Amino acid sequence: MGVVAYYLSTWMAKRGHEVHVVTRKQDIGYRSSHDNIKIHPVSWLKAPMLFTTSFGKNAIKWIQKSGIDFDIVHVHSNMALLPRKYYDMLDIPIVSTMHGTWWGERSTINFKNLSFSISAINDLSVMYLGPFFDKYEDYALEHSNGVITISYSECKALKKRGVKNRYDRRIHLQNGIDIEEFHPDNYDQDLKKRYKIPKDNKLVISVGRWAARKGIREMLDVFKLMHQERDDLTFLLVGWGPLEAEVKRKRIAFGLEKNLIMVRSPKHDEMQKLVATSDLAMFHSYWEGYGLTFGEALASGTPCVLTDVGGASEMVVEGTGELVKVGDIEGQAKAALELLDRDDLEDWGKRGREHIEKYCSWEEIAARTEEFYQWIIEDPENKKGWREGFERCP
Repeated sequence: MGVVAYYLSTWMAKRGHEVHVVTRKQDIGYRSSHDNIKIHPVSWLKAPMLFTTSFGKNAIKWIQKSGIDFDIVHVHSNMALLPRKYYDMLDIPIVSTMHGTWWGERSTINFKNLSFSISAINDLSVMYLGPFFDKYEDYALEHSNGVITISYSECKALKKRGVKNRYDRRIHLQNGIDIEEFHPDNYDQDLKKRYKIPKDNKLVISVGRWAARKGIREMLDVFKLMHQERDDLTFLLVGWGPLEAEVKRKRIAFGLEKNLIMVRSPKHDEMQKLVATSDLAMFHSYWEGYGLTFGEALASGTPCVLTDVGGASEMVVEGTGELVKVGDIEGQAKAALELLDRDDLEDWGKRGREHIEKYCSWEEIAARTEEFYQWIIEDPENKKGWREGFERCP
């Protein structure tokens, strides 16, 4: 969500708009990416789940006291959740992007999936406190002047939820991918030497949080099967998370000490090089609202083999990668090995890049979002009915 808010703000500023980013106050040294962007950190309650509502309330209070005549407020849900009263009290049109729901997150994990550590408190909170916050997501769905849903899978999930937008204005508009930062030109011919990888080995990368919902256990099982078939594969496991200790244990138990490299939270430019230099990207998420890492791999010219969740089927189209069902360990390993054996694997990467350029570059997504803003500003309650050119969330 932070990545999306950053790039959307940047592109709106590039398009000449004045953008005010209200965010949580943290000691991370906020910097504006454009002269048209002003950043306003506000206080928040540093407690599991409660941070969403406390931040939402304080953000709205800042807007009310700012004295700025805003045209629109864009709320990125579910990290910012607003009480019901603000949707009428604010007197400014509100757009809510549903990046996912707490229900979606907790639907794919259970008690036995979790590790018992401080770093796992997020997952525990989502499971046991999340249900108390569902009503705030319902408020966003029902009372926002417009709702953006980022994938067809989320459209389907929200339809099943049964909450209708009172203005009948809920569109499907995918997240953008930065096609300049994630690019095949980031290929690093010295990367294998730097990580002491045999020069003839194929590189398989998986990027994500080392947590149950991200399928980290399943990904390790897939790597084990692939290693049993070929010993010329090096697996790059990039990320961090509550299951780090378990990952380290299984790396040894599975005989992957020499073939699995754990890269913990690399710098952004190093991440770009790792993704672009890899021959294949793999993910085994149980649930995603969208899945930015999928698109970033494709934009880097790296084919994907992943579970069919979130926006995967919208990004990984025929000839750019393979989709498998959640939990299909053998199927994912088989698909990956078959792709790595192909002589035209590079062409798969090129097609993936072309699809992302056409389908979800930030330049295109920002333009579509701007059009949505304009529709809402001109007709806040949608009294004129559906406007042509927008895709209704099915």
